Amino acid sequence: MAITNKNELRLSQKLELMTAIFNRRSIRSILDTWSSQQLVEGHGFLWDKLVELHYLLQDDEFVREDVTRNMMPSATYQRQQGCDLKLDYCKGVECIWSNPECAGNKVKINMEVMAQTIFGYLGAQERSNSSEAQAKTSSIEKPVS
Repeated sequence: MAITNKNELRLSQKLELMTAIFNRRSIRSILDTWSSQQLVEGHGFLWDKLVELHYLLQDDEFVREDVTRNMMPSATYQRQQGCDLKLDYCKGVECIWSNPECAGNKVKINMEVMAQTIFGYLGAQERSNSSEAQAKTSSIEKPVS
């Protein structure tokens, strides 16, 4: 059995996150229970899943900016928080260790944007499946009496 750090993101937490997303539920209450380390890991995990789902469900190429343009710029967030640290601290993960509440909130906001993006992918897939089913149904000839 593998020994894990109790602060590492567990498989059950990843599954809970993805289940909430697939059920189109808010993920904030889940994220609010995670430690700073788990948020950093979760951010990377969710980004990887977002890219994976894009390629599974979308016909076009993945463009990072299509997602990040919906995220609050670090400079804006930093100004809103009244933070006077160098912007590089807010852009990286350095700040999550020195100011976990503030940085954790920014990570959560970004993860919510990722979840919304995935919601869009899932909705597009459902619309596509519905159109295909409708086309199949309408193409079935009625039996001649």
